[in-house]
Amino acid sequence: MTAPDPRTLPPPLRHRLARQLRGMQDAPDPDLEEAGWLDAAGRFTPEAGSLFGVDIGGTKVQSVLTDLNGDVVADIRSETPSVGGDAVLDLLASHLSQMMKQTGAPLLAAGVGLPGAVHPVTGELDRAPNLSGLAGCDMRALLTGRLGVPTAVENDVNFAALGEVWLGHGTTSATMSGGLAFLALGTGIGMGLVWGDQILRGALGAAGEAAALPIGANPFDPATHSCGALESVVSGAALVADYRASGGLRFGQTLREITRDTSADPAMDAVMDRLAQRTALAVLAIDAIVNPALFVFGGGIGSQPALLERVRTELARAMPHGMPVPDCRISQLGNRAGVIGAIRAARLMFADSLSK
Repeated sequence: MTAPDPRTLPPPLRHRLARQLRGMQDAPDPDLEEAGWLDAAGRFTPEAGSLFGVDIGGTKVQSVLTDLNGDVVADIRSETPSVGGDAVLDLLASHLSQMMKQTGAPLLAAGVGLPGAVHPVTGELDRAPNLSGLAGCDMRALLTGRLGVPTAVENDVNFAALGEVWLGHGTTSATMSGGLAFLALGTGIGMGLVWGDQILRGALGAAGEAAALPIGANPFDPATHSCGALESVVSGAALVADYRASGGLRFGQTLREITRDTSADPAMDAVMDRLAQRTALAVLAIDAIVNPALFVFGGGIGSQPALLERVRTELARAMPHGMPVPDCRISQLGNRAGVIGAIRAARLMFADSLSK
């Protein structure tokens, strides 16, 4: 079946298609069905179009190609090029070229999540040490030109929050109206804040930089200035150092390697208790300011059930009388939250293009 062309739609139908793309639920529309965009159930047809989503991390690049419903058609995971810059852009173009061979639907938009702050107005990248050569570049313009379609660009954890709202824990009406905070704990710590489809970015794109919270270390100590006070004590490397300093003897260079051994380990218990208390303090600080309906934990460390239970225990101990304990859960989308959020942003960008 031939893919429908949005340019041939009359303006009223383009407007309805845009609303359908922004909507959180499928709804039948006979006119859009006749035009080839929807099926009888109100879902987008496979031929309607493709979306490209990317999550660029410090160590890996995960790319997916989906239909307009967000159903994955193809996915690729590669190591992040250590040289950064053009090598990262070349890798994205290669991923896209490989995956487009698996569909006959046209590419309509893309979304790319980056491990840094993206200025909400200029699109310039900041605080991205793993992407050397790209700092200060207008990433929206750069990626739109390289990929050949309108491209949404955001901090990677912002996209994880957006993905969780769309297809994860955030689909309830309470979360849609009350907001969701996504806390990613792994190599470092980051946070994304989303209300409905609106990402809370701040003036410079740095809203959610939980790494800088003055918890667990002295923010006036120059040793914490490169990563932030909280991150200096909860990053993966900091936790391994804490474990060794606590007398931990298990084999492993990373926390994931160390925790493969599930036998009793007082040193690891002490590390996890300290991590849970510091994470709970971060949740309390965030809740006091923005009070989201839901906190979602992700990342290699944040997704551990044992940590979540400890955090809930610490929160119950710390909450002022009469205040409910924040609702905290592990990401329903796991390590795909970021790319699913990138797909959601791409779909919204395509919707916006229909209104122009």
